[in-house]
Amino acid sequence: MPKNKDFYTFDELAKRLHKEGATLVNFNGKKIPCIYVDVKRYDEIMTATYGKKLAVDTLLDIFHDGQDVFVDVRFNFLDVDIRENYLFHANDMLEFFEALSNTGLIALAPSLSGGNRSNIFMVQLPKREPAENAFEIIKSNIKTNRKTYHNDGN
Repeated sequence: MPKNKDFYTFDELAKRLHKEGATLVNFNGKKIPCIYVDVKRYDEIMTATYGKKLAVDTLLDIFHDGQDVFVDVRFNFLDVDIRENYLFHANDMLEFFEALSNTGLIALAPSLSGGNRSNIFMVQLPKREPAENAFEIIKSNIKTNRKTYHNDGN
């Protein structure tokens, strides 16, 4: 089932879901997927990266069984030795992953529970194909699980 050795069952995946949430933000008329990060952790990331030439390697690990799709969004901030990952149950996040596949951008922002919501850290994906692949898997998963009822007059 999942590729990552940290996850063996869907129950284990569910326990590791990102709790701060995610949304879409408007940036120059485009919807950009945005992951909310704990305010303290967001400040730590910003402090470590401030004023530095920065490269961020991103990876989307996709786990699915034909019914559920989980996407682990991983960030590796090169030259500052920060690694972050945010695991999402993607079945109800079609618009989020569609925006990611369309723009190739993803943002981090302090969580809604505090902090300045106007602070947004944008990351450009090195390749859009993994985001497009995730979007297609989620779309096909939704089609597979959608029940159709017919009125046969009875």
